[in-house]
Formats: sequence, structure tokens, C-alpha cells
Amino acid sequence: MKRMFLNLTKWIPVLTLPVMLLYACGETGKKTKTNQSTQTAARADSVAQSIEVPALPTEQYIAEILRRREAITKQLPSLSPESAAEQYRSLSQFLDTAVAGISQNESKWLDTYINYYSEAASKYLPPPEVEAKIKLLATAGIEPWGIGEGYTELRIVPEFYTKLFQHSLPADYQQYLQLRADEDTVLYSADAGLMISFHDIGLRVVNWEKFLQDHPKSIFTANAREQYKYYLTDYLFGQDNTPAFDTHSDLSTLLPENKAEYIAYAGLHSSTRSGAVVKLFLDTLGKVSSMDQFQDIIWDAIGNINELRVTILPKQPEFHEAAIDKLTKATYDKLPGEVQISEGNNEKIDRTLDTIIYFSQQNNTYCLAVYKNQGSKGSAPVSGWVDVWVFKKVSDQWQLTDKMLEAGGGGMYGNSGYFEKLIVMGPEAIGIIVNGGITHMGTSASWDDVLTFSDDKLSKAFHIVTYDAYDGPTGRTSCNSLKWYLEEGSMQNGLSDLVIVPGSCMGQNVPLERIVISSRDGKYAVPAKFHETGI
Repeated sequence: MKRMFLNLTKWIPVLTLPVMLLYACGETGKKTKTNQSTQTAARADSVAQSIEVPALPTEQYIAEILRRREAITKQLPSLSPESAAEQYRSLSQFLDTAVAGISQNESKWLDTYINYYSEAASKYLPPPEVEAKIKLLATAGIEPWGIGEGYTELRIVPEFYTKLFQHSLPADYQQYLQLRADEDTVLYSADAGLMISFHDIGLRVVNWEKFLQDHPKSIFTANAREQYKYYLTDYLFGQDNTPAFDTHSDLSTLLPENKAEYIAYAGLHSSTRSGAVVKLFLDTLGKVSSMDQFQDIIWDAIGNINELRVTILPKQPEFHEAAIDKLTKATYDKLPGEVQISEGNNEKIDRTLDTIIYFSQQNNTYCLAVYKNQGSKGSAPVSGWVDVWVFKKVSDQWQLTDKMLEAGGGGMYGNSGYFEKLIVMGPEAIGIIVNGGITHMGTSASWDDVLTFSDDKLSKAFHIVTYDAYDGPTGRTSCNSLKWYLEEGSMQNGLSDLVIVPGSCMGQNVPLERIVISSRDGKYAVPAKFHETGI
């Protein structure tokens, strides 16, 4: 059973992972505004389209890229920054799709490209037919790129967008694309090891934190948050083959050069959030005895670096698993122990107390208990689910505050889903995130169910599909994904605004619009297009 007994205060991230919606191959993308009301976001349903990768020959893809690039070059002098941004989003979405299609077309030589490298010449020497393909791709700004372990992939050259758009884009677009171009000039990691120095990773952490400070409401904010946390994690712990500790399980083996690097960073960047995390890293080294405990503390601080804090309390020894089971027994004893999967065919439901977290809200002490429910045989199409219970300590006695059976999660073959984390949704509201997902006949999908706990009551805030992709016989043919988070500082009806960022996820995570939804009666009107899983 996963128990989370943490004695620290958390910055809570509100982000999920993985970005969505491929548009038809028209010349322009859809028009968006930086800020949208709930009503405007809802109307956007009618203009969003999700398509499959068109089965075009490589030459046709290249011709279309060249046509689009030439058209944009001619238009840029007369375009406003906002119009240029629309052109960028349209082009980047098409290129993301095109590179996926070209990669499928050229998979045969890509799979063996590593064999063309000549040690004597210190460069690749492909056969003439492959060399001709590479030259053709180069005309459209596409190149083969070794990613380690003998694998090669196609990518857009790092400076493609910065050279094309130059200073035509809004400031956040320019800063984001320049950061990515600068970083992508070198291979960051390969074979589970870092290819750049820890000092250079620290510089990337600083750059992304500055971007987030400069542009807190950018269409790239969700992506930037992920980059920021990813680099900070690698900066402090390294990767498997380039670790920060000489011995993984021994806290006393932090490499001297790493320690010196972290001391310098904490001093130079003491006023930043990352500087505070690095200082926590150094201060915690001598205060805990196990690497697991140390990693939990630091990973928690990194994971929650961008958000407001939920106060997590230490384990309350008088209210443990047995006490929780006792308070839930009366309810569960009345529920059926089986579920019908077909006429005359039932399956036993296995129920497990999976997560226990103690937290504080409005000076009260609470306990969150999450039960998983899943079919004992995992047969299709039985779908599992997650139950959420909240208990409150009143005059040294624990009592049930509220519960929500079948609160969310689920998936095929009895998968129950799982509790992910707590988030701050408002001054007097905590969010509870439950994940679910399926993989079925080429389709992969995942979703979040978000509950609100406020005034001692649980309610459903919203359901949103965060990833939906289909892999056919020749590879990935569609991919819809999105990121979401709650916007710090915004507040309607006691809850922060919900920001949804759909984009293309065929290759790179390319954000295509920024939708802002305010709460109403404790709920968020997430557009119906973000409920679909493709099943």
C-alpha cells in the first residue's frame, strides 16, 4: 500500500503531463486570444479538429513545408506580433505532423543510420540514395539527429523558427524559441547519462525560471514549467550513468565538485525558488539517514516549485489503517462485492486502501484515504474506480467528514486508476487529482478527475482527457494531448482559474492555444472536446 507521510509544506504543481489536437493541413492556424472567458472557451469546440497523419510521400511533405515557409516570409513584414504568432502555431503544428510522417517513410535508413558513421573520417558517410534524401530534408530544415544507443531520429534544425520569424513574434515566443534553439544545439543526454556539465544544467534552470518570471501567462508556461523542473531534478541528482552521488544509497558520497557547484548556486541565486530548493538539498543532507527519505523531500520540493502550498502533516499514529477500515466498513458492507461483466458472468471486486495522507486546512487536521477498486481477474470490459474519503480530527476524535464513491480514475481490464496529488484550488479549497487510463487496440488514453474539498464537502470540479493517441501498423497516426494547471493569482468564486493548453504531440510538445476557464458553483466547464478518448 502506498502511504504518503510527509512532514513538510508543499508547493503544489497543477500540471499533467503530456499536449494536443492536430489540425488539418491548412495555411493558417485557428485564431485565439490570450485570455478567454468560459463562454469563449466553450465556443472554441466548433473550430478544433483532430486529424490523422496524412499518408504523403516525403517529397510532397517537403514541398508543402517549403511553400508554407515562403508564404510566411512574404507576409511577415506586414503582420502584427499576434498574427505572426498564429502563423507560427500553424506552421509548427504542420511541421510536427510532417516530421512524424516523413520519419515513417524514411524509417528503413534511419534505423541503420548509425552504421554509416566513419571513425576514420569522423563523420557520417551514407550511400548516395540516403545522402540525396538527407539533402532534400535539409532544404526544409529537417536533419537526422543521433539520440544515443544507436538510435537516430529526424528533427527540425534548432534555429529554424528563430531564423524564419526573427523579431516578428511576441516577446514570450521569441524568448521561448531562442532558449530551445540554444539548448538543442547540443545533445543533452544519451545512454542514461548527461552530455553537458552540471554547471551548464544549472544555467538552464536559471534561464527557465527567468522565463516563467517574465511571462507567467504565456502559451508556453506549461512547457516551461516542465523544462524547469526536469533540469532542476537532473541538476541535483544527475542521471543513472552520470549521478551526483558516487554511491546511490550513501548520502555522504555527494561528489565534491557537485557540492561546490550547489553551494555556489545557492549563494548566487538565493532569492529564487530554485535557489531555495538547492539550499534545502544541502541543508537536508545531514538531517536524514536514508537516500529514499532524502529523495522524497527534494523531489517533492522540485515537483511543487511553481504552485501554492498544501500543508502536509506527519502520520497521526492514533488514526491508522485499521481505524480507517473500521469507519468505512459499514458503507462497504452494503455494497455489492461483484460486478457484472456480461450476462450471467460476474467478477469479484478487490478493494484496497491505497493512500493515506494527513493535511491541514483552515487550522483543522484532516486525513485523506483513497481506496482502489478493481476486478479480481482483470477481465475486459470491467472498469475499476477510486473511492475518496476525508476524515476530520475533532476534539481528539476522528470522524467521517465526507466521502465520494466512484470518484474517478478507472480503465479497462479492471484498472482502478490512482490518486496523484493534492493541489491548492483557492484560499479555502484543496483539489484532489485522480488519474485513469486505458490502452486498447492501438489507442492509448489518460485522463484526470479533479475533486474539490471545501467547507468539509467533496465535489467534482472537472474531468479532462490529457492524452489520446493511436498507433497503427505503420506507427503513430494521431496524437491529442494537453496540459492544464491552475493560474496563481486569478480567482473567481473562491477558486483559481483553470488554464488548458492543447497542442500537437506527434513529436515535440507544440502548444496551440491557451484557454482560461473560471469556476462557477465550484465547477469548471471544460469543453466537451477535452472529454473524448477516441475509444
